[in-house]
Amino acid sequence: MFLLGILGVFQQSKQVQQAVYGRNVQEWHIFLIQFENKLAEGTFSRVSSNKIYYNKINPTTNRKYECRIELNMNRNEIAIREKNGYEPLLTEVKNIHFRKNSQYILFTVTFLNGEQRNGKWTIEKT
Repeated sequence: MFLLGILGVFQQSKQVQQAVYGRNVQEWHIFLIQFENKLAEGTFSRVSSNKIYYNKINPTTNRKYECRIELNMNRNEIAIREKNGYEPLLTEVKNIHFRKNSQYILFTVTFLNGEQRNGKWTIEKT
């Protein structure tokens, strides 16, 4: 009976682990969609090792202003900073690193649990 109980605990643990992994994958894909959609609202400006900058036009004043997607190390999250706004995109993040090529931006996200994910965003020609 004891061995059957232990086997049940291991099976349940595996199911929980798979559910958590599936949720993490889903959050990653949502982040990639939000990332691309935000950058599509403006024009790419520049990139540093841990920030990507883009410009938007204020429809009221017709003036350009700079926005960025960056890691907030205090909150362990990637967020959008736009005007006076702050919008978290991805949580439980330890680090993000951007690398620019002539045609695209490669980025690596390292999570607090040590897991890493890679992404690629193509720079639109203006």
